[in-house]
Amino acid sequence: MNDGPVPDELAQFPGYLLSRLGHQCSHRFRTSLEPLGITPRLFGVMSIVAARPGITQKGLHQCTAIDTSSMVALVDELERLGLAERRVPHDDRRARAIYLTNQGQALTERVQSHTATVQRELFSALSAAELRSLHALLRKLAASPASDSTPPP
Repeated sequence: MNDGPVPDELAQFPGYLLSRLGHQCSHRFRTSLEPLGITPRLFGVMSIVAARPGITQKGLHQCTAIDTSSMVALVDELERLGLAERRVPHDDRRARAIYLTNQGQALTERVQSHTATVQRELFSALSAAELRSLHALLRKLAASPASDSTPPP
């Protein structure tokens, strides 16, 4: 991981800066979750299930863009850890609704609190107003059609 100064020749490219920062944030986030026994993907799924109890595996796939076979494996892992459970909804016996267990809910709250601390550290160089602006701009970019397109060769 490169934590040194950004060369001027590369600093002119926002995509490079985002990629570099993304790599640093991803590494820090993943490393900070290891002692809690959670991966970033599990954290994401648990956070969505906590906010939307009873969401289906298909719904999780749509929210996260994690492919369906990987989603099944993630939910299997959550069940194996005793953090979530699948239930058959009464209105669609083919679907599987996902719920956090009490243990899963408690861990999700702990991990979300931990994650907030890590984020404060990662973005400590920004004022509150700058962080709000950055967040708004990143959400705008992430939601733009260009973010879903295939990059040129």
